[in-house]
Amino acid sequence: MLVLELTERELIVPTGITEQLFDALRELGVKIALDDFGTGNSSLRYLQKFHIDLLKVDKSFVDMIGTDALSRHILDNTINLATRLGLDTVAEGVETQEQADYLSRRQVHFQQGYLYARPQPQLQFLQQLIESSSALSLHQTEYATRPPSSA
Repeated sequence: MLVLELTERELIVPTGITEQLFDALRELGVKIALDDFGTGNSSLRYLQKFHIDLLKVDKSFVDMIGTDALSRHILDNTINLATRLGLDTVAEGVETQEQADYLSRRQVHFQQGYLYARPQPQLQFLQQLIESSSALSLHQTEYATRPPSSA
């Protein structure tokens, strides 16, 4: 899946041309994500004008998990807004298991951050991708060829 990320800090004027461009991208299967949600001044306008597919919650909100009630309410309401609008939610900057568990309990299934992996050079990433794909294929082949157990 190819995702085009727009940050709130970028000034994108909703004109007929930009709307046509976004429609053409969607027809090609490209998803549109609003990145760093809540950190700029145009969040809700972007949601309304650009038919966003994914809402990316900024790391600054994820960092607040477990700190105070106000921060928790802001994060929870952002997740609820995305859910009500039919958007997938992506949490950025997940660094602890506590954060991951909190987000998972709130149905945030897409999470990014150091808890899962650190940035790495392209060649190293591709090698890990090939190795994990090979391991998955091997596991699926073993499972598919294994005779059923007799019960």
